[in-house]
Amino acid sequence: MTHGKKAAIVLVWMIGWVAGFGQSTTGTVADAEMTAASLLVGRALFLRGFYLSDELTYDAAGKVRGEPKVGDWTLAAVNVLKVARRGTGEIELDGVRAAARYNPENHEFERHVLKDETIQVVVADPGDATRLEAVFAEIFSVGIDPEMQQAMPDYWRHYFNPALAWPQSALDGQTIYSMDGPGQLSKDVIAPKVDHRVEARLGDPALRDKVQGSVELRVVVDANGVPQRVKVARPLGYGLDASAVEAVEKWRFVPGMKDGRAVPTEVVVDQQFTLASRTQ
Repeated sequence: MTHGKKAAIVLVWMIGWVAGFGQSTTGTVADAEMTAASLLVGRALFLRGFYLSDELTYDAAGKVRGEPKVGDWTLAAVNVLKVARRGTGEIELDGVRAAARYNPENHEFERHVLKDETIQVVVADPGDATRLEAVFAEIFSVGIDPEMQQAMPDYWRHYFNPALAWPQSALDGQTIYSMDGPGQLSKDVIAPKVDHRVEARLGDPALRDKVQGSVELRVVVDANGVPQRVKVARPLGYGLDASAVEAVEKWRFVPGMKDGRAVPTEVVVDQQFTLASRTQ
């Protein structure tokens, strides 16, 4: 998959074994709201707020209650397995969490059910099936839609849309020399060197599922040796891309040099994740 992918990423559904679910815990789906809720079963859902809590409650407008912990979108996938009423005013969705992992062979994100990661989502019933469907659209994204992309950090937004403009910064108007681009522009530039490195951490989901691999980032190193405009170039998933970005933003460099002066350069950083060398 190239940088022209945008929203055309194909999610490989790893949830075929739940096909056919849609019943409430009390028997046959008996009303329009429950019918609307049952349509969530078997769909490739993501929590729009990227919440990591396993118990979430939403009001009748689709706004989350409380302040649940937020993480990376690659850990915010949900497979709804069953729906049920809780009295007359709430609908309960029970399921499992899943992680998105990038497969470099077919250039797709694949969904992997997280072991022992159940989730319960309770939604206040607005009393109308059409309104409830709108509430579900506020809570969940089906696949990686443009609205979900807009809610991501810049390093992901520029992965899905490479043409997206960066926020204004001191780099505006400066020539940025790409160290892996066509030769003429950067041929007389001395590449920056890492002066201080911070190692990225393997998160618990990746550790449990024994996920290893590398995240490739593109980084602009400014004339002071500070990383800027960090973006994902080749992802891994399981929250490891966010971990890699967090670490690299703390790196410091001896800046690139041209004609005896420091200049901004763009470099590729390959962050490796291995179980043997993990940092706790």
